Amino acid sequence: MLDKSQAFFYYIYMNFQQEFYSTFGDKFPQLKLKDVVVKRKAGSCVVTFLYPSTIEEMSDDDKKEVVNWIENALQLEKVSIRCKFMKVFLEERLILKFLQNYFEKKHKLLTSYLTAESFKIEINNIDIIVDIDVSNRMIDFFAEHKIQADLAKELKNDFLVDFVIRLNACDHIVDEVDIVNVEMKTTYKPVKRYEVEVIKDIIGKNIVPRPEFLSYIKSAKKSAIVAGFIRKFEQKTFVAKKGARAGQEKKFYTFILEDGKGKIDCIYFSSKVNEKVMDSLEEAMYVLVQGDIAPSKFDGRLQLMVDKMALATIVESENLPAKPKAKQIEGPVVQIEKLTTTEQANLFEAPKIYDDNINGETIVVFDLETTGLDSEVDEITEIGAVKIVDGVISEKFATFVKPSITIPKEVTELTGITNEMVANAPEVQYVLKDFYEFAKGATLCGHNIINFDLKFVRRIGSELGLEFDNPVLDTLNLARESKHLFTSYKLGTIVKYFDLTLEGAHRAWNDAYATAEVLLKLCEKH
Repeated sequence: MLDKSQAFFYYIYMNFQQEFYSTFGDKFPQLKLKDVVVKRKAGSCVVTFLYPSTIEEMSDDDKKEVVNWIENALQLEKVSIRCKFMKVFLEERLILKFLQNYFEKKHKLLTSYLTAESFKIEINNIDIIVDIDVSNRMIDFFAEHKIQADLAKELKNDFLVDFVIRLNACDHIVDEVDIVNVEMKTTYKPVKRYEVEVIKDIIGKNIVPRPEFLSYIKSAKKSAIVAGFIRKFEQKTFVAKKGARAGQEKKFYTFILEDGKGKIDCIYFSSKVNEKVMDSLEEAMYVLVQGDIAPSKFDGRLQLMVDKMALATIVESENLPAKPKAKQIEGPVVQIEKLTTTEQANLFEAPKIYDDNINGETIVVFDLETTGLDSEVDEITEIGAVKIVDGVISEKFATFVKPSITIPKEVTELTGITNEMVANAPEVQYVLKDFYEFAKGATLCGHNIINFDLKFVRRIGSELGLEFDNPVLDTLNLARESKHLFTSYKLGTIVKYFDLTLEGAHRAWNDAYATAEVLLKLCEKH
Protein backbone atom coordinates (compact mmCIF):
# COMPACT_ATOMS: atom_id res chain seq x y z
CA MET A 1 0.00 0.00 0.00
CA LEU A 2 1.21 3.51 -0.81
CA ASP A 3 1.97 5.85 2.08
CA LYS A 4 0.63 9.42 1.96
CA SER A 5 3.77 11.01 0.51
CA GLN A 6 3.94 8.35 -2.23
CA ALA A 7 0.28 8.86 -3.07
CA PHE A 8 0.73 12.59 -3.45
CA PHE A 9 3.81 12.07 -5.55
CA TYR A 10 1.81 9.98 -8.01
CA TYR A 11 -0.98 12.53 -7.77
CA ILE A 12 1.10 15.38 -9.16
CA TYR A 13 2.21 13.30 -12.12
CA MET A 14 -1.25 12.00 -12.83
CA ASN A 15 -3.53 14.95 -12.24
CA PHE A 16 -1.33 18.03 -12.23
CA GLN A 17 -2.37 19.55 -15.56
CA GLN A 18 -6.06 18.81 -15.05
CA GLU A 19 -6.13 20.13 -11.48
CA PHE A 20 -3.89 23.11 -12.29
CA TYR A 21 -6.04 24.35 -15.16
CA SER A 22 -9.30 23.68 -13.35
CA THR A 23 -7.96 25.89 -10.55
CA PHE A 24 -6.44 28.71 -12.59
CA GLY A 25 -8.43 28.47 -15.83
CA ASP A 26 -6.50 30.21 -18.61
CA LYS A 27 -4.53 32.47 -16.28
CA PHE A 28 -1.27 30.62 -16.98
CA PRO A 29 -1.94 28.90 -20.35
CA GLN A 30 1.72 28.54 -21.35
CA LEU A 31 3.13 27.44 -18.00
CA LYS A 32 4.43 23.88 -18.36
CA LEU A 33 5.46 21.44 -15.65
CA LYS A 34 8.97 20.25 -16.52
CA ASP A 35 9.68 17.93 -13.61
CA VAL A 36 9.16 17.16 -9.94
CA VAL A 37 12.16 15.95 -7.97
CA VAL A 38 11.43 14.52 -4.54
CA LYS A 39 14.39 13.70 -2.29
CA ARG A 40 12.77 12.12 0.73
CA LYS A 41 16.00 11.58 2.66
CA ALA A 42 16.98 15.22 2.17
CA GLY A 43 13.42 16.32 2.91
CA SER A 44 13.07 18.41 -0.26
CA CYS A 45 10.81 18.64 -3.31
CA VAL A 46 11.69 20.86 -6.27
CA VAL A 47 8.95 21.60 -8.82
CA THR A 48 10.23 23.18 -12.04
CA PHE A 49 8.03 25.13 -14.48
CA LEU A 50 8.87 26.42 -17.95
CA TYR A 51 7.29 29.32 -19.83
CA PRO A 52 8.19 31.12 -23.09
CA SER A 53 10.26 34.29 -22.91
CA THR A 54 7.82 35.87 -25.38
CA ILE A 55 5.09 36.19 -22.75
CA GLU A 56 4.96 38.74 -19.97
CA GLU A 57 7.18 38.15 -16.94
CA MET A 58 5.33 36.34 -14.14
CA SER A 59 4.81 38.63 -11.17
CA ASP A 60 5.89 37.68 -7.66
CA ASP A 61 2.24 37.50 -6.65
CA ASP A 62 1.49 35.06 -9.49
CA LYS A 63 4.44 32.89 -8.55
CA LYS A 64 3.39 32.92 -4.92
CA GLU A 65 -0.13 31.90 -5.90
CA VAL A 66 1.21 28.90 -7.82
CA VAL A 67 3.58 27.95 -4.99
CA ASN A 68 0.74 28.06 -2.45
CA TRP A 69 -1.37 25.85 -4.70
CA ILE A 70 1.46 23.32 -5.06
CA GLU A 71 1.98 23.21 -1.29
CA ASN A 72 -1.73 22.65 -0.66
CA ALA A 73 -1.93 20.01 -3.42
CA LEU A 74 1.07 17.99 -2.28
CA GLN A 75 0.82 18.20 1.50
CA LEU A 76 4.14 16.36 1.89
CA GLU A 77 5.04 15.95 5.54
CA LYS A 78 8.53 16.96 6.65
CA VAL A 79 9.40 17.97 3.09
CA SER A 80 10.20 21.51 2.02
CA ILE A 81 8.75 22.47 -1.36
CA ARG A 82 10.49 24.86 -3.72
CA CYS A 83 9.19 26.02 -7.11
CA LYS A 84 11.44 27.17 -9.95
CA PHE A 85 10.05 29.29 -12.81
CA MET A 86 12.36 29.16 -15.81
CA LYS A 87 12.02 31.27 -18.96
CA VAL A 88 12.61 29.52 -22.27
CA PHE A 89 14.63 31.59 -24.76
CA LEU A 90 14.66 30.57 -28.42
CA GLU A 91 18.25 31.44 -29.19
CA GLU A 92 20.51 29.62 -31.61
CA ARG A 93 23.36 29.34 -29.10
CA LEU A 94 21.11 27.72 -26.49
CA ILE A 95 19.69 25.24 -29.00
CA LEU A 96 23.20 24.40 -30.18
CA LYS A 97 24.33 23.80 -26.60
CA PHE A 98 21.34 21.50 -26.04
CA LEU A 99 22.20 19.54 -29.23
CA GLN A 100 25.80 19.05 -28.15
CA ASN A 101 24.75 17.91 -24.66
CA TYR A 102 22.15 15.54 -26.13
CA PHE A 103 24.68 13.67 -28.25
CA GLU A 104 27.28 13.74 -25.48
CA LYS A 105 24.85 12.00 -23.10
CA LYS A 106 22.94 9.67 -25.44
CA HIS A 107 25.22 8.93 -28.41
CA LYS A 108 28.71 9.84 -27.30
CA LEU A 109 30.48 8.14 -30.20
CA LEU A 110 28.75 10.46 -32.69
CA THR A 111 30.37 13.48 -31.06
CA SER A 112 33.60 12.53 -32.87
CA TYR A 113 31.89 13.52 -36.11
CA LEU A 114 29.37 16.16 -35.01
CA THR A 115 30.88 19.59 -34.36
CA ALA A 116 29.15 22.95 -33.95
CA GLU A 117 29.51 23.40 -37.73
CA SER A 118 27.48 20.21 -38.30
CA PHE A 119 24.29 21.93 -37.11
CA LYS A 120 22.34 24.61 -38.96
CA ILE A 121 19.43 26.08 -37.01
CA GLU A 122 16.56 28.01 -38.60
CA ILE A 123 14.10 29.72 -36.25
CA ASN A 124 10.74 30.74 -37.76
CA ASN A 125 7.25 31.58 -36.56
CA ILE A 126 5.89 28.04 -36.75
CA ASP A 127 8.69 25.71 -35.72
CA ILE A 128 12.46 25.39 -35.62
CA ILE A 129 14.34 23.48 -38.30
CA VAL A 130 17.61 21.79 -37.39
CA ASP A 131 19.74 20.52 -40.28
CA ILE A 132 22.50 18.07 -39.33
CA ASP A 133 25.39 17.23 -41.68
CA VAL A 134 26.14 13.52 -41.40
CA SER A 135 27.77 10.70 -43.34
CA ASN A 136 25.75 8.14 -45.30
CA ARG A 137 26.40 5.49 -42.67
CA MET A 138 25.33 7.84 -39.90
CA ILE A 139 21.98 8.31 -41.65
CA ASP A 140 21.34 4.57 -41.27
CA PHE A 141 22.37 4.76 -37.62
CA PHE A 142 20.00 7.71 -36.98
CA ALA A 143 17.13 5.76 -38.57
CA GLU A 144 17.82 2.53 -36.67
CA HIS A 145 17.98 4.28 -33.30
CA LYS A 146 15.03 6.63 -34.03
CA ILE A 147 17.27 9.57 -33.14
CA GLN A 148 15.40 12.20 -35.17
CA ALA A 149 12.07 11.57 -33.41
CA ASP A 150 13.67 11.34 -29.97
CA LEU A 151 15.72 14.50 -30.50
CA ALA A 152 12.69 16.49 -31.73
CA LYS A 153 10.72 15.35 -28.67
CA GLU A 154 13.52 16.27 -26.24
CA LEU A 155 13.93 19.69 -27.86
CA LYS A 156 10.20 20.43 -27.65
CA ASN A 157 10.17 19.48 -23.97
CA ASP A 158 12.88 22.06 -23.25
CA PHE A 159 11.96 24.86 -25.67
CA LEU A 160 8.13 24.46 -25.85
CA VAL A 161 7.94 24.64 -29.68
CA ASP A 162 7.95 22.04 -32.45
CA PHE A 163 11.24 21.05 -34.03
CA VAL A 164 11.91 19.49 -37.43
CA ILE A 165 15.15 17.48 -37.63
CA ARG A 166 16.63 17.00 -41.12
CA LEU A 167 19.70 14.98 -42.06
CA ASN A 168 22.01 16.05 -44.89
CA ALA A 169 24.31 13.37 -46.28
CA CYS A 170 27.79 14.79 -46.87
CA ASP A 171 30.40 12.80 -48.77
CA HIS A 172 33.26 14.67 -47.08
CA ILE A 173 32.36 13.16 -43.68
CA VAL A 174 34.19 9.86 -43.33
CA ASP A 175 33.50 7.34 -40.56
CA GLU A 176 36.78 5.90 -39.43
CA VAL A 177 35.06 4.02 -36.61
CA ASP A 178 32.38 1.40 -37.18
CA ILE A 179 29.50 3.20 -35.44
CA VAL A 180 27.03 0.38 -35.94
CA ASN A 181 29.20 -2.27 -34.30
CA VAL A 182 30.73 -0.10 -31.57
CA GLU A 183 27.43 1.08 -30.08
CA MET A 184 24.84 -1.39 -28.88
CA LYS A 185 22.63 -2.17 -31.83
CA THR A 186 18.88 -1.93 -31.30
CA THR A 187 16.54 -2.95 -34.09
CA TYR A 188 13.33 -0.98 -34.42
CA LYS A 189 10.25 -3.15 -34.22
CA PRO A 190 6.83 -1.83 -35.23
CA VAL A 191 4.34 -1.88 -32.35
CA LYS A 192 2.23 -5.03 -32.46
CA ARG A 193 -1.43 -4.15 -32.02
CA TYR A 194 -4.75 -5.90 -32.14
CA GLU A 195 -8.34 -4.71 -32.41
CA VAL A 196 -10.95 -4.32 -29.68
CA GLU A 197 -14.47 -2.95 -29.68
CA VAL A 198 -15.40 -0.18 -27.24
CA ILE A 199 -18.62 -0.95 -25.38
CA LYS A 200 -18.82 2.06 -23.07
CA ASP A 201 -16.55 4.98 -22.17
CA ILE A 202 -15.67 5.11 -18.46
CA ILE A 203 -13.17 7.97 -18.23
CA GLY A 204 -12.66 10.31 -21.17
CA LYS A 205 -13.61 9.47 -24.74
CA ASN A 206 -12.26 8.48 -28.14
CA ILE A 207 -9.51 6.01 -27.22
CA VAL A 208 -8.21 4.47 -30.45
CA PRO A 209 -9.38 0.81 -30.19
CA ARG A 210 -5.97 -0.57 -31.20
CA PRO A 211 -4.07 -1.60 -28.06
CA GLU A 212 -0.56 -3.00 -28.11
CA PHE A 213 0.46 -6.18 -26.32
CA LEU A 214 1.73 -5.58 -22.80
CA SER A 215 4.57 -8.06 -23.26
CA TYR A 216 6.17 -5.71 -25.80
CA ILE A 217 6.27 -2.72 -23.46
CA LYS A 218 9.75 -2.66 -21.94
CA SER A 219 10.29 1.04 -21.20
CA ALA A 220 8.55 4.34 -20.42
CA LYS A 221 6.04 5.54 -22.99
CA LYS A 222 3.69 8.49 -23.47
CA SER A 223 -0.03 7.95 -24.17
CA ALA A 224 0.24 4.18 -24.43
CA ILE A 225 -2.93 2.29 -25.37
CA VAL A 226 -3.36 -1.16 -23.83
CA ALA A 227 -6.20 -3.51 -22.92
CA GLY A 228 -6.76 -6.42 -20.61
CA PHE A 229 -8.59 -7.94 -17.68
CA ILE A 230 -8.71 -6.17 -14.30
CA ARG A 231 -6.97 -8.00 -11.45
CA LYS A 232 -6.49 -7.00 -7.78
CA PHE A 233 -8.72 -3.95 -8.06
CA GLU A 234 -8.49 -1.76 -4.94
CA GLN A 235 -9.96 1.55 -3.86
CA LYS A 236 -7.71 3.64 -1.57
CA THR A 237 -7.86 7.06 0.03
CA PHE A 238 -5.68 9.76 1.50
CA VAL A 239 -6.69 12.74 3.64
CA ALA A 240 -5.13 16.22 3.44
CA LYS A 241 -4.07 17.44 6.89
CA LYS A 242 -3.61 21.13 6.09
CA GLY A 243 -4.31 23.74 3.46
CA ALA A 244 -7.55 24.43 1.60
CA ARG A 245 -8.34 20.71 1.38
CA ALA A 246 -7.59 19.89 5.02
CA GLY A 247 -9.77 17.05 6.24
CA GLN A 248 -11.00 16.19 2.75
CA GLU A 249 -10.77 12.60 1.57
CA LYS A 250 -9.67 11.86 -1.97
CA LYS A 251 -9.93 8.47 -3.66
CA PHE A 252 -7.47 6.73 -5.91
CA TYR A 253 -7.63 3.27 -7.46
CA THR A 254 -4.99 0.65 -8.19
CA PHE A 255 -5.28 -2.51 -10.27
CA ILE A 256 -3.26 -4.88 -12.42
CA LEU A 257 -4.09 -5.14 -16.13
CA GLU A 258 -3.44 -8.52 -17.80
CA ASP A 259 -3.86 -9.33 -21.50
CA GLY A 260 -2.77 -12.98 -21.47
CA LYS A 261 0.74 -12.12 -22.68
CA GLY A 262 1.83 -9.62 -20.06
CA LYS A 263 0.65 -7.42 -17.22
CA ILE A 264 1.17 -3.93 -15.81
CA ASP A 265 0.31 -2.04 -12.62
CA CYS A 266 -2.19 0.79 -13.07
CA ILE A 267 -3.15 3.72 -10.85
CA TYR A 268 -5.88 6.34 -11.21
CA PHE A 269 -6.50 9.39 -9.01
CA SER A 270 -10.20 10.04 -9.38
CA SER A 271 -12.11 13.27 -9.50
CA LYS A 272 -15.41 13.33 -7.60
CA VAL A 273 -17.40 13.06 -10.81
CA ASN A 274 -15.69 9.76 -11.78
CA GLU A 275 -15.80 8.03 -8.39
CA LYS A 276 -19.20 6.40 -8.99
CA VAL A 277 -18.20 4.80 -12.29
CA MET A 278 -14.84 3.67 -10.87
CA ASP A 279 -16.59 2.08 -7.88
CA SER A 280 -18.70 0.04 -10.30
CA LEU A 281 -15.66 -1.72 -11.81
CA GLU A 282 -15.07 -5.33 -10.86
CA GLU A 283 -12.43 -8.03 -11.10
CA ALA A 284 -12.12 -9.71 -14.53
CA MET A 285 -13.75 -6.84 -16.43
CA TYR A 286 -12.07 -6.25 -19.80
CA VAL A 287 -11.05 -2.61 -20.31
CA LEU A 288 -9.23 -0.43 -22.83
CA VAL A 289 -6.85 2.00 -21.13
CA GLN A 290 -4.76 4.97 -22.25
CA GLY A 291 -2.09 6.72 -20.19
CA ASP A 292 1.59 7.39 -19.61
CA ILE A 293 3.84 4.51 -18.61
CA ALA A 294 6.81 5.27 -16.39
CA PRO A 295 8.99 3.43 -13.85
CA SER A 296 7.79 3.66 -10.27
CA LYS A 297 10.04 5.93 -8.21
CA PHE A 298 9.83 3.43 -5.37
CA ASP A 299 10.34 -0.04 -6.83
CA GLY A 300 11.33 0.73 -10.45
CA ARG A 301 8.55 -1.36 -11.97
CA LEU A 302 6.67 0.09 -14.93
CA GLN A 303 3.34 1.61 -13.97
CA LEU A 304 0.55 3.03 -16.13
CA MET A 305 -1.03 6.27 -14.90
CA VAL A 306 -4.57 6.10 -16.26
CA ASP A 307 -5.82 9.04 -18.30
CA LYS A 308 -8.72 7.39 -20.20
CA MET A 309 -10.56 4.09 -19.83
CA ALA A 310 -13.42 2.24 -21.53
CA LEU A 311 -15.18 -1.10 -21.22
CA ALA A 312 -14.30 -3.18 -24.27
CA THR A 313 -14.37 -6.59 -25.86
CA ILE A 314 -11.79 -8.39 -27.98
CA VAL A 315 -12.40 -8.37 -31.72
CA GLU A 316 -9.10 -9.84 -32.73
CA SER A 317 -6.16 -11.16 -30.72
CA GLU A 318 -2.88 -12.92 -31.26
CA ASN A 319 -4.53 -16.18 -30.16
CA LEU A 320 -7.16 -16.07 -32.91
CA PRO A 321 -6.50 -17.88 -36.21
CA ALA A 322 -4.07 -15.88 -38.29
CA LYS A 323 -5.47 -13.96 -41.20
CA PRO A 324 -4.47 -15.18 -44.65
CA LYS A 325 -1.30 -13.48 -45.73
CA ALA A 326 -1.82 -10.66 -48.17
CA LYS A 327 -0.95 -11.54 -51.71
CA GLN A 328 2.49 -10.27 -52.62
CA ILE A 329 2.28 -7.70 -55.37
CA GLU A 330 5.05 -7.20 -57.88
CA GLY A 331 5.58 -3.80 -59.43
CA PRO A 332 3.80 -0.49 -58.78
CA VAL A 333 0.19 -0.43 -57.61
CA VAL A 334 -0.42 3.26 -58.38
CA GLN A 335 -0.54 4.48 -61.95
CA ILE A 336 1.00 7.91 -62.48
CA GLU A 337 -1.11 10.19 -64.67
CA LYS A 338 0.36 12.95 -66.83
CA LEU A 339 -1.29 16.37 -66.40
CA THR A 340 -1.54 19.53 -68.46
CA THR A 341 -3.85 22.23 -67.15
CA THR A 342 -5.76 24.58 -69.42
CA GLU A 343 -3.90 27.54 -68.01
CA GLN A 344 -0.53 25.92 -68.62
CA ALA A 345 -1.49 25.04 -72.18
CA ASN A 346 -2.42 28.62 -73.07
CA LEU A 347 0.36 29.73 -75.40
CA PHE A 348 -0.86 33.33 -75.46
CA GLU A 349 -0.46 33.92 -71.74
CA ALA A 350 2.75 35.39 -70.43
CA PRO A 351 4.74 32.78 -68.46
CA LYS A 352 4.63 33.08 -64.70
CA ILE A 353 7.79 34.13 -62.90
CA TYR A 354 8.46 32.31 -59.65
CA ASP A 355 10.93 32.62 -56.80
CA ASP A 356 13.70 30.16 -55.92
CA ASN A 357 11.30 27.80 -54.17
CA ILE A 358 9.92 26.92 -57.62
CA ASN A 359 12.54 27.82 -60.25
CA GLY A 360 14.48 24.75 -61.34
CA GLU A 361 12.91 22.65 -58.59
CA THR A 362 10.86 19.45 -58.52
CA ILE A 363 8.16 19.53 -55.85
CA VAL A 364 5.67 16.87 -54.83
CA VAL A 365 2.61 18.41 -53.17
CA PHE A 366 0.65 15.80 -51.25
CA ASP A 367 -2.25 15.34 -48.86
CA LEU A 368 -3.43 12.39 -46.80
CA GLU A 369 -6.74 11.20 -45.47
CA THR A 370 -6.48 8.99 -42.40
CA THR A 371 -8.52 6.99 -39.90
CA GLY A 372 -7.93 9.68 -37.26
CA LEU A 373 -5.66 12.48 -36.08
CA ASP A 374 -3.13 10.49 -34.04
CA SER A 375 0.00 10.09 -36.17
CA GLU A 376 1.33 7.39 -33.81
CA VAL A 377 -1.53 4.90 -34.20
CA ASP A 378 -3.93 5.98 -36.96
CA GLU A 379 -3.57 4.79 -40.56
CA ILE A 380 -3.67 6.26 -44.06
CA THR A 381 -6.82 5.78 -46.15
CA GLU A 382 -5.96 7.94 -49.19
CA ILE A 383 -2.93 9.64 -50.73
CA GLY A 384 -3.25 12.39 -53.32
CA ALA A 385 -0.25 14.16 -54.82
CA VAL A 386 0.87 16.25 -57.77
CA LYS A 387 4.36 16.82 -59.10
CA ILE A 388 5.47 20.33 -60.06
CA VAL A 389 8.55 20.60 -62.28
CA ASP A 390 9.95 24.11 -62.74
CA GLY A 391 6.56 25.69 -62.07
CA VAL A 392 4.50 23.29 -64.20
CA ILE A 393 2.04 20.80 -62.66
CA SER A 394 2.99 17.68 -64.60
CA GLU A 395 1.92 14.44 -62.85
CA LYS A 396 -0.81 13.06 -60.63
CA PHE A 397 -0.56 10.37 -57.93
CA ALA A 398 -3.89 9.32 -56.38
CA THR A 399 -5.08 6.18 -54.64
CA PHE A 400 -7.12 4.83 -51.79
CA VAL A 401 -5.25 2.80 -49.17
CA LYS A 402 -6.69 -0.18 -47.31
CA PRO A 403 -6.21 0.30 -43.55
CA SER A 404 -6.06 -2.58 -41.07
CA ILE A 405 -8.61 -0.88 -38.82
CA THR A 406 -12.16 0.35 -39.32
CA ILE A 407 -12.70 3.95 -40.40
CA PRO A 408 -14.68 5.69 -37.61
CA LYS A 409 -18.12 7.03 -38.48
CA GLU A 410 -17.16 10.64 -37.73
CA VAL A 411 -14.18 10.40 -40.10
CA THR A 412 -16.42 9.05 -42.87
CA GLU A 413 -18.80 11.96 -42.29
CA LEU A 414 -15.92 14.42 -42.68
CA THR A 415 -14.09 12.89 -45.66
CA GLY A 416 -16.80 10.86 -47.38
CA ILE A 417 -14.45 7.85 -47.42
CA THR A 418 -16.25 4.67 -46.35
CA ASN A 419 -14.91 1.25 -45.40
CA GLU A 420 -16.44 -0.11 -48.60
CA MET A 421 -14.47 2.38 -50.71
CA VAL A 422 -11.12 1.17 -49.36
CA ALA A 423 -11.98 -2.53 -49.05
CA ASN A 424 -10.25 -3.49 -52.31
CA ALA A 425 -7.55 -0.80 -52.24
CA PRO A 426 -3.85 -1.73 -52.09
CA GLU A 427 -2.27 -1.92 -48.64
CA VAL A 428 -0.02 0.82 -47.32
CA GLN A 429 3.28 -1.05 -47.75
CA TYR A 430 2.74 -1.12 -51.52
CA VAL A 431 1.29 2.38 -51.85
CA LEU A 432 3.97 4.06 -49.76
CA LYS A 433 6.73 2.37 -51.72
CA ASP A 434 5.24 3.80 -54.93
CA PHE A 435 4.88 7.22 -53.31
CA TYR A 436 8.50 7.04 -52.12
CA GLU A 437 9.62 6.47 -55.74
CA PHE A 438 7.29 9.23 -56.98
CA ALA A 439 8.77 11.72 -54.49
CA LYS A 440 12.41 10.65 -54.77
CA GLY A 441 14.69 13.66 -55.26
CA ALA A 442 11.81 16.13 -54.85
CA THR A 443 10.88 18.66 -52.19
CA LEU A 444 7.79 17.54 -50.27
CA CYS A 445 5.08 20.15 -49.83
CA GLY A 446 1.60 20.39 -48.33
CA HIS A 447 -0.63 22.52 -46.16
CA ASN A 448 0.31 21.98 -42.51
CA ILE A 449 2.22 18.81 -43.46
CA ILE A 450 4.88 19.41 -40.80
CA ASN A 451 2.33 18.90 -38.04
CA PHE A 452 0.28 16.17 -39.70
CA ASP A 453 0.87 14.47 -43.08
CA LEU A 454 4.66 14.29 -42.79
CA LYS A 455 4.42 12.56 -39.40
CA PHE A 456 2.35 9.75 -40.92
CA VAL A 457 4.58 9.06 -43.93
CA ARG A 458 7.76 9.24 -41.83
CA ARG A 459 6.42 6.93 -39.11
CA ILE A 460 5.00 4.33 -41.50
CA GLY A 461 7.88 4.78 -43.94
CA SER A 462 10.36 4.08 -41.15
CA GLU A 463 8.54 0.84 -40.33
CA LEU A 464 8.92 -0.15 -44.00
CA GLY A 465 12.56 0.94 -44.28
CA LEU A 466 11.68 4.03 -46.35
CA GLU A 467 13.28 7.25 -45.08
CA PHE A 468 11.31 10.33 -46.14
CA ASP A 469 14.09 12.84 -45.47
CA ASN A 470 13.26 15.09 -48.43
CA PRO A 471 13.45 18.88 -48.11
CA VAL A 472 10.10 20.26 -46.96
CA LEU A 473 7.92 23.26 -47.84
CA ASP A 474 4.73 23.99 -45.90
CA THR A 475 2.23 26.33 -47.56
CA LEU A 476 0.83 27.17 -44.11
CA ASN A 477 4.22 28.63 -43.16
CA LEU A 478 4.62 30.34 -46.54
CA ALA A 479 1.17 31.93 -46.22
CA ARG A 480 1.91 33.24 -42.75
CA GLU A 481 5.21 34.72 -43.90
CA SER A 482 3.77 36.24 -47.08
CA LYS A 483 2.54 39.81 -47.55
CA HIS A 484 -0.98 38.67 -48.44
CA LEU A 485 -3.70 39.70 -45.98
CA PHE A 486 -5.53 36.42 -45.39
CA THR A 487 -8.42 36.43 -42.92
CA SER A 488 -7.30 32.96 -41.78
CA TYR A 489 -4.73 30.42 -42.89
CA LYS A 490 -7.07 27.54 -43.62
CA LEU A 491 -6.59 26.04 -47.07
CA GLY A 492 -10.14 26.86 -48.13
CA THR A 493 -9.73 30.52 -47.13
CA ILE A 494 -6.46 30.88 -49.03
CA VAL A 495 -7.93 29.16 -52.10
CA LYS A 496 -10.84 31.60 -52.08
CA TYR A 497 -8.48 34.56 -51.61
CA PHE A 498 -6.61 33.63 -54.81
CA ASP A 499 -9.89 32.97 -56.65
CA LEU A 500 -8.97 29.30 -57.12
CA THR A 501 -11.25 26.25 -56.89
CA LEU A 502 -11.38 23.57 -54.19
CA GLU A 503 -13.98 20.92 -54.92
CA GLY A 504 -14.44 18.05 -52.51
CA ALA A 505 -12.43 19.37 -49.58
CA HIS A 506 -11.05 16.70 -47.22
CA ARG A 507 -10.32 14.40 -50.12
CA ALA A 508 -6.62 13.90 -50.69
CA TRP A 509 -6.36 14.49 -54.43
CA ASN A 510 -8.55 17.62 -54.41
CA ASP A 511 -6.68 19.13 -51.45
CA ALA A 512 -3.29 18.30 -52.98
CA TYR A 513 -4.12 19.93 -56.31
CA ALA A 514 -5.54 23.04 -54.64
CA THR A 515 -2.45 23.25 -52.41
CA ALA A 516 -0.20 23.02 -55.48
CA GLU A 517 -2.02 25.98 -57.04
CA VAL A 518 -1.73 27.90 -53.75
CA LEU A 519 2.02 27.17 -53.64
CA LEU A 520 2.49 28.62 -57.13
CA LYS A 521 0.49 31.72 -56.21
CA LEU A 522 2.50 32.25 -53.03
CA CYS A 523 5.77 31.93 -54.92
CA GLU A 524 4.88 34.22 -57.85
CA LYS A 525 7.11 37.22 -58.41
CA HIS A 526 5.29 40.43 -59.25
